[in-house]
Amino acid sequence: MRPLMNIALITALGLVTMACTVVTDPSSGSSGGSNKTSFMDRQQQISEFARVNLDHLRSDMAAGQGEYLDSLATLLDIAPDRQPAFRELTRERFTTLFPSENTTATEMLATLNREMQTDPSLAQRVAVR
Repeated sequence: MRPLMNIALITALGLVTMACTVVTDPSSGSSGGSNKTSFMDRQQQISEFARVNLDHLRSDMAAGQGEYLDSLATLLDIAPDRQPAFRELTRERFTTLFPSENTTATEMLATLNREMQTDPSLAQRVAVR
């Protein structure tokens, strides 16, 4: 089971990496041509993944299933045995997660975090911002 989780995480991180841009390290004091990059922490990866894939996540959450929703669950470090509950929560609370067409990824993630905190099977995981 552990190798399967590792593969899923690597796949999800690969999707995030493909959507990321290289950021020059502002603390290096050099301009433009620096080879140093700033790596995203887990919260930034989650935020960037949600921002880039918001339309796909919206569709997957409405259906309560899909590869983007599964990738988000992996990034959120939700245990495989709790992922069905996560998928169901996003389907059941879709209108809360996306109250309008203009809902941003940041707003959706904040609401998702609040909603997950009310679910006993999901409240144990690390909070997202």
